[in-house]
Amino acid sequence: MRMILIAVAAFALAACQTPSPPAAQANAPTHPVSAARNPAVQVDALLFVPPAPEANGAYELAERAIVRGPWPEARRQQAREDNAIDPFAAFDGVLGPNFTQANLPLTAALLDRAGRAAGFAPDPVKFRDRRPRPFLADPTIQTCIEADDRLRASFSYPSGHAALGWGWALILAELAPARAEAILERGRDFGWSRVVCGVHYPSDVDAGRLVGAGAIARLHADSDFPAALAAARAEMEAHGVR
Repeated sequence: MRMILIAVAAFALAACQTPSPPAAQANAPTHPVSAARNPAVQVDALLFVPPAPEANGAYELAERAIVRGPWPEARRQQAREDNAIDPFAAFDGVLGPNFTQANLPLTAALLDRAGRAAGFAPDPVKFRDRRPRPFLADPTIQTCIEADDRLRASFSYPSGHAALGWGWALILAELAPARAEAILERGRDFGWSRVVCGVHYPSDVDAGRLVGAGAIARLHADSDFPAALAAARAEMEAHGVR
């Protein structure tokens, strides 16, 4: 919880230095996902996520240079792999070969619950700010995955992928506290892969982690959540994942 509060405070401080965006452009992309809050989401990100940086402002141009790279091919390959929505593929390098969905059904259910709570939480802010993805603003940016119609039509800020990955990382750090630092580092890298891939700005990823942290903090207030967490921890320990 202390780590969550520090992350929230740090992002809020940084956001104070970011200019507010202009009104949404008439030709901004439309998001294929409904703006209505998903029932799995229990926080209102509109109340605590600051506006995206100003379109084509100095901050965004500096971010665009970061997205452009260049990035080593090995890191781009990792970004391609991180495009998959699979916590076991994302974290088995940290938690070992026994960290599989087949071995850990209770853990899988908990991560699915956490992932839905965190991953859908950015959607209302996406509709509020309607920020185009970096590869649409700068054609020289090459994405590491196919830029299909769905990706082009969706908004960039905050990153749902980063929110999802950070939410998983926070849960796994509780389940395997001896490896918390490595898990959190991997969660950070998972979100940063979206920058490497050319589909998100760094500020999208930062905002996504903020949303993910808030969603997981709220999830802890559910009456059945401590028991689900304890059952998943016992399951992981029984399979030598600790």
